[in-house]
Amino acid sequence: MPFFRDQQGFTGRLLGGFQFNSFFTFQSGAPFTALNGADPAGALSGISGLVGNAIRPNLNTTLDVSSMRVEDLFAIRTMLFTQITAAQRVGNVGRNTLRADGINNIDFGIFKNTNITEGTRIQLRADFFNFTNTRDFGIPNGNINAGNFLNQWSTNGGNRRIVLGARLIF
Repeated sequence: MPFFRDQQGFTGRLLGGFQFNSFFTFQSGAPFTALNGADPAGALSGISGLVGNAIRPNLNTTLDVSSMRVEDLFAIRTMLFTQITAAQRVGNVGRNTLRADGINNIDFGIFKNTNITEGTRIQLRADFFNFTNTRDFGIPNGNINAGNFLNQWSTNGGNRRIVLGARLIF
């Protein structure tokens, strides 16, 4: 901060030497795909270990699921999708049609540098990670046959963390 930079006298040492920093992260949610969870037609037989289970289910609605929030989809998830049968190779759900919740994160830090002598100072600091204590969720499970399908609450990004520190600089 621009005041009391020279830190002369008791007042200068008490009120001078402050620094602030912050880091902002604002992202839209990542796209993901609803998956069948099984390959009844054997379309990926032998290569599922390489590409994963990429078989998509059928969509049972005309709703635009790509614009819906995960919370809204979670409430009606059992009615939205059905598994494909062995007669089908792939369902009608498009790739990356669902979107996870976005990230809104602010990290903040405050430092206090106090001169002790000409070449020695002490630094006190406090770092706040997830300063607003906002819950940011990850990408939920996309397998429609899983018990935690679209359960974003199991991917909690964590709560606020505060780190305090002190160091002597000479």
